[in-house]
Amino acid sequence: MAAALTCDTSVVIAGLSSWHQQHAAARAVLPTIEWLAAHVLAETVSVLSRLPGGRAVPLSDAVSLVRRLADGRVRQLRADRYLLVLGAAGSAGLAGGAVYDALVGATAREHDATLLSLDRRAQRAYAAVGASFEMVE
Repeated sequence: MAAALTCDTSVVIAGLSSWHQQHAAARAVLPTIEWLAAHVLAETVSVLSRLPGGRAVPLSDAVSLVRRLADGRVRQLRADRYLLVLGAAGSAGLAGGAVYDALVGATAREHDATLLSLDRRAQRAYAAVGASFEMVE
């Protein structure tokens, strides 16, 4: 049986943003996503509401977009795993935004999902927590 598919924030932002260079590729994979990590929802709302160049959307609109996309299909990392993931991130020498990538990767791993991403920088974090991931081309 194939692993469930989830994605990170890079795929969601690109898929929701017609101006994004990788919009078509992200938009094509969004229907295959079975669930989204809770952290991805929060990060997506944050990013959408602060996009530069006049592309930011009101927070309430960003929440509506994410709500429709997630459609109740949200998973999260078990509370007792957070410190383990943060420790693994530290042991791997990760810092800053890579810590959030580690949390997303660990959520995918905990729920036996393959994580789709457009973010090449996140690969190191995903590998550090043992997440199965694929880059969207």
